[in-house]
Amino acid sequence: MTSRRQIAVIMILVLLAALIAFPLRSVVYYYIMAPLSFIWFYLVYYYHIIPQQFYWILVLLAAGYIALGGLLENSFNRKRPQITRNNPRGPVEALTSWINDSRRGVYSRWRVARALGLIAVEILELRGSTSGRKKTLNAKDWNPPPGVQEYLEAGLNSSFADYPRSRKKTPFDINIETVVAYLESQLEMNRDNNK
Repeated sequence: MTSRRQIAVIMILVLLAALIAFPLRSVVYYYIMAPLSFIWFYLVYYYHIIPQQFYWILVLLAAGYIALGGLLENSFNRKRPQITRNNPRGPVEALTSWINDSRRGVYSRWRVARALGLIAVEILELRGSTSGRKKTLNAKDWNPPPGVQEYLEAGLNSSFADYPRSRKKTPFDINIETVVAYLESQLEMNRDNNK
């Protein structure tokens, strides 16, 4: 709206209010002004009749109640909700839940393959093997069963997005127990070599 239009609307509203106010002045007086003035009169009257000390005593009692209520234990007898704290999951528990969720889709299977692949890299690093940016799992005494090498390297070097939803066979379709059993055997071999 422009300023001229706003001024015109305001002028029209003022004229309408003036036209309506004159015939309704007796209604406004009897139903609004008279009851409000009556209530105001009694409020002022009771305020002046009650001594000032009474108001101060009420204020001090309220302040004391608030102050002591904060110091006393559970003064208002209200029950506070118990906060339940979830215990943080460790890496083994997290991996277990990921393995249980691995039936859902490619992403969950890839996430398990990635975690197991990182464990395989750590096992090989304990043996002194180093892998570059692209993780390759090669070392002496590293002879995984068929499909395990592809599974671990797919988890390390690829993304779940590389395997869109399809019925095609992916490297993640291998039995996870085979991979875990092989990694356990490699850990035992490391332990035996370090004795």
